[in-house]
Amino acid sequence: MRRAPTLLLAAVLLLPAACGGGDDDGGDPNASRSVAPFAFPTVSETKPGAEPKIVSSTAPPDTTQSKVLFEGKGRAVGADDVVVVRVKGQVWDPDGVDLPAFVNSFSTGQALIRPVDSVVPAWEKVLPGVRIGSRVLIVAPPADGFGEQGNSGVGIFPDDTLMFVLDVLDSVAPGTMAAGKPVPLAPDPALPTVTGDKNPKITVPPRAAPTDLVERLLRQGSGARIEEGESVLAQYVGVLWRDGKVFDSSWDKGRHPFAARIAKSDPQTGESGVIEGWVKSLVGERVGSRILLVVPPKFGYGKAGNPEGGIQGTDTLVFVIDILGAYGKATT
Repeated sequence: MRRAPTLLLAAVLLLPAACGGGDDDGGDPNASRSVAPFAFPTVSETKPGAEPKIVSSTAPPDTTQSKVLFEGKGRAVGADDVVVVRVKGQVWDPDGVDLPAFVNSFSTGQALIRPVDSVVPAWEKVLPGVRIGSRVLIVAPPADGFGEQGNSGVGIFPDDTLMFVLDVLDSVAPGTMAAGKPVPLAPDPALPTVTGDKNPKITVPPRAAPTDLVERLLRQGSGARIEEGESVLAQYVGVLWRDGKVFDSSWDKGRHPFAARIAKSDPQTGESGVIEGWVKSLVGERVGSRILLVVPPKFGYGKAGNPEGGIQGTDTLVFVIDILGAYGKATT
């Protein structure tokens, strides 16, 4: 359950601007010399894991080019998936200048988690079909990068060709649910009931809401335990206790599993994180688990509520959360 808008690429992992390859002196840098025709840049490390050094020394391509440097053995990325990657991105330079990276999650330790079609067009063209565990090189001309507008926030000019090296850590389809085993539970008339597997339905009992945080394990996962500060990928549906109406759901048509850092605020960007009830309850749970969570206002949105989501300051919230993956904490 997010507090803040979805993070953009430029807001996730930033290095100082002024790393673009555009010229500002009005001259033509190729006027007095020839440039070799396009060849793929060299990448110092072809196996996943270590941070690569990427060096280009030819003319850039006119169309998106890609090369699988190391082929993984996991499932193939789907066109509608959410991908989890470590990524280093640089601007192309025909002279072999090692320009500063405009995005580098190898140095921060924080994975980038985004729908395949939400970063730049080149990713949407290349990543479907690439297997989890792969390292892939992508070269994107301006049209398949940030387009005519460029990206001034990270120093990318409209005519900049981009180079990416990505390690594909995971890829999750929109309808994925928790893979854990169902936990036998005795009915509790004081708590909501949950029915269904994908897109579960929550039925709230006609009685007063609990005044404290309540958690019930519905499916027991066998994956790693969640640590505070980790990035996770989850499915969820949330309803209001007072009327049982859904106020948000990642299961809705056109939505994807929800990426969030399990912390009240992001230490890198300072943006608000998830509500306190999620932090208190999800830390220590295993990947693959499904959890019923009842969150009173003091662990939700407090007295202010969330008017945009139709949540009042007195509302108790009920969630069913599927933990699909956990991807470590930032190191910087």
